[in-house]
Amino acid sequence: MAELKYLEPTELLEKIYATLCSEYEDAQHYESKEDIEEIKVTKSRLTKKIFNEFVVDGEYFLTMDSETFNERYHLYEGDFLRLIKECGENGVEYETFTQIIDDLIASAKFRLHAFEQLTDEIQKLQVVQEEEATAEEGEEEEE
Repeated sequence: MAELKYLEPTELLEKIYATLCSEYEDAQHYESKEDIEEIKVTKSRLTKKIFNEFVVDGEYFLTMDSETFNERYHLYEGDFLRLIKECGENGVEYETFTQIIDDLIASAKFRLHAFEQLTDEIQKLQVVQEEEATAEEGEEEEE
């Protein structure tokens, strides 16, 4: 199994994912409209449960501070849910599934890092501009 860089899989995550895959496998054996609707709801809830079970930097998505979640992962929520659904639907092996999710988390982290770099550069430029303005004021006062 490839080493994950960001996702910290839990035992429960693996069990929920196995259950989701099982629901997709079992769905083909049901024909009644009621059963099909119940399975659809179950798959949707399991997908969301898996999403909430993701742990990054020691924090579950479910219990992560909403500001932190919105800043880091909200933009990717639809992608996470789509990956979970399609992996479960196609019976992707758990190890491969976690690697795919880890890669998307990496993308979110790189995006955040890029904006942090931008903020740092803007602050540096502002300091330089302030220093230049202060130096110009000092020169004008000397004249």
